[in-house]
Amino acid sequence: MYKNNNNSNGSNSANGGVNENLKKMVEITIAKATAFIKEFYYPLYDTERLEVLNLYKDPSISIWNGTECQGLEKIRNLLSEIPKSSHTIETFDCQPVQSFPNILPEDIDNPNILITVTGKVLYGTVSTHNFHQTFLLVKDPSNPQSLFISYDCIRLTS
Repeated sequence: MYKNNNNSNGSNSANGGVNENLKKMVEITIAKATAFIKEFYYPLYDTERLEVLNLYKDPSISIWNGTECQGLEKIRNLLSEIPKSSHTIETFDCQPVQSFPNILPEDIDNPNILITVTGKVLYGTVSTHNFHQTFLLVKDPSNPQSLFISYDCIRLTS
């Protein structure tokens, strides 16, 4: 993972008002969110769905079109009931979720991340829906350099 070697105070003056710490945190957020969406979550969800359980922890919450589950066992049961799927991602956006009121040094290199995704999902072979999904990825208390899905909510919109 990333390690913070930046000893700057995040000053805005040298670069036209851009806070370098915030800029770095946003760049890291974009890279991590892109990898999460394109390389981990949806590829696993569509091919080896139960493998996505490794991205959750026991206190995680998952809401699938209004059905809420908390904890790995309930999320496992929910994932087992959902038909085989194929997702097409149309858009996604992400932003760092920082500590307030200031950016903490540990947030710069490994921020919590809020991700929103839109697209189409095919369940089985005949049922295609538009969807919106939101994820909150947070630091793993047992491994602060790693993130896990604290919360996710998917809504089918058609």
